[in-house]
Amino acid sequence: MRADTEPFSLYIHIPYCVSKCPYCDFNSHVVAEIPEKSYTAALIAELGRYAGLDDWRGRPIQSIFFGGGTPSTFHPESIGKILERVAAQWPLVSECEITLEANPGTVDRANFFGYRACGVNRISIGVQSFQPRLLKFLGRVHSADEAKEALAVVRESGFDNFNLDLIYANPSQTLQELAADLETALSFQSPHLSAYNLTIEEGTPFHQEYRRGSIQLLSEEDEIEMADLIEQRLRQAGLERYEISNYARPGFHSRHNVNYWTDGDYLGLGAGAHSYQKNRTDGSYGRRWWNEKAPNRYIQAVSWNRQAVAETEQPDIRKAAGDFMFSGLRLTDGISLDAFAARFGQNPVTFYPQMPDWISEGYMEKNDDRLRLTRRGLMVANSIFVHFV
Repeated sequence: MRADTEPFSLYIHIPYCVSKCPYCDFNSHVVAEIPEKSYTAALIAELGRYAGLDDWRGRPIQSIFFGGGTPSTFHPESIGKILERVAAQWPLVSECEITLEANPGTVDRANFFGYRACGVNRISIGVQSFQPRLLKFLGRVHSADEAKEALAVVRESGFDNFNLDLIYANPSQTLQELAADLETALSFQSPHLSAYNLTIEEGTPFHQEYRRGSIQLLSEEDEIEMADLIEQRLRQAGLERYEISNYARPGFHSRHNVNYWTDGDYLGLGAGAHSYQKNRTDGSYGRRWWNEKAPNRYIQAVSWNRQAVAETEQPDIRKAAGDFMFSGLRLTDGISLDAFAARFGQNPVTFYPQMPDWISEGYMEKNDDRLRLTRRGLMVANSIFVHFV
């Protein structure tokens, strides 16, 4: 497929939050007053610039994702203006997936009807837990009741396609608490659920507490037991695991995230947003770039130049191959060996001589053209992924 006709995904970053969670290392900011009008204008100016470039002009968009931060801090009028401008600049594929992330504490019933009316057709709710003590530990500003109310509003607003986020393997969390969270989540009949194990990210308040010894993580055995419970219970409910942390009913996979994991092009707008273009005419292995992270500096840069690119990277063949493996093996379907060979001209074993050992030890399996992590491999994926970074 020609690069100028290949669909791509659009990511739009809304960096503002009501509060900063202690585990979060995303580009999110708490401010006294959110500059919604000026930030929206900057996003529209930035997308207008890219729409005029040869690499992106006229290409169909297959998914749009408003991430953050907390995009639901913006009113439907602002989200609608952005979507209107996107649709005026690019064709959208039939049934284009348009997702907006929301936190329960920012849910307003009228706003969610407004998001639905302006074109958003998928919501992702950051519940994390329904247990009051775990919500307090995670620094969430919403209560368990507010989380339930938010999910009820999402359904009432006409969103048949929505995701619910949970965080598990919290210090001192029990299997019984996790089981209760799963049952509550399933009671809302979400067609997609993301379950992330708690990770301690460098530079976060949790990382400081962990180094001081005030946070004790669960053992690997306990974490694996919880992961087993999640997979078994969600499968019983009709949600199949299709990625390390993601489960869905048939037809409800996150198309936007699958595009990331399958080496698709994506364009990122907003403060700190990342972009990637695989198909290049200069013989390189793609190009990555990312925007200025500070929202105020982003707005200022776009007002001057209609863009706010901070850095650009052109990966060499080894870095590109590692990205391909790291992303693709997150999927339970794994990677296509033919696609790898077509892109890099070699078999993955050339880059990763440990691969036969991973297969013989039961962490990977090869079936015809597909290479995937086994269930055992998924449990220890990070120890394999470090070889691709």
